[in-house]
Amino acid sequence: MIELRQLRYLIAAAEAGSFSRAARSLNIKQATLSRHILETEKRLGMVLFDRKTRGATLTANGATYLRVAQRIMKEWEELNAWVRATNNGHAGKLAVGFYTSFSAGNLRATLSEFGKYHPDVRLRGFERDRDMLLAGIENGLLDIAIMIGEAPYQGLMSRSFWSERILVAMPEGHALAQRDRIHWTDLIGERFLLMEQDPGPETRNMLLGKLGMPGYSPEIDMEDIRRDTVLSVIALGGHISIVAESALGIHVPGVVFREVHETNGHMRIGFSGYWREDNDNPVLRRFLDFVATRYSQPPIPGRPPSSQQPGKEPS
Repeated sequence: MIELRQLRYLIAAAEAGSFSRAARSLNIKQATLSRHILETEKRLGMVLFDRKTRGATLTANGATYLRVAQRIMKEWEELNAWVRATNNGHAGKLAVGFYTSFSAGNLRATLSEFGKYHPDVRLRGFERDRDMLLAGIENGLLDIAIMIGEAPYQGLMSRSFWSERILVAMPEGHALAQRDRIHWTDLIGERFLLMEQDPGPETRNMLLGKLGMPGYSPEIDMEDIRRDTVLSVIALGGHISIVAESALGIHVPGVVFREVHETNGHMRIGFSGYWREDNDNPVLRRFLDFVATRYSQPPIPGRPPSSQQPGKEPS
């Protein structure tokens, strides 16, 4: 059987046109290179080189064999490069689950920048509700789920990722649309429209906590519709809605967005990542390090820091 080392010697000798020059380039003795090439010829039963005083040139059979040898070595080197890239997280796949808008915001920006720094990673996104995302992590269909809040889940690792502003989506003719700053008390008496699927239920709980009081509960309509449909209905009048700033990428004529403010400034909502501790996907480890660097967070314990240094962004 011909060894890869012998193919490498053959290619070097053919490219150098001399056994002595090839041996110097490989940092081995000429006798060693000559012996391996001779062994190769004996095993093949054919002469590959015309040996002359001034050098060595390929025979016709040698030229044919060289082309195949070069292809084999190229594919071997590409295979090794792929293995190295896969093992260190520079290549492979990452399945990311979420239930927020992907049209704008930190989720879109983070995945886009991660893909730019790691072009050989195939990113796959899945938009599902919270229960489906958690099930996807548990059964291994998802590597990580990015969701609102910081709720603990048994058997899952988690950490805070980033935060986004809370906005009111309203018809452009609404009286509150003329204000630069809106507080929760300004929303008393309004009729809200939310999705039945996530993050609708979480938004409903937030509204009840912010606006509910003895003798008053906000009027909230929950519909089985998509995020863009909610905004289209709002454009018709009669409803407003609460969204994260990632929804700013959904352009619906007749709808405007205004920040919700509290006493200490505009209100923000946090997003966290959840993954299985036994997930050994190197791309997941690199993604977690990437997020930690991007948002100026401490590295994940026990994980080496990422070699990339993307632009940092405040959370």
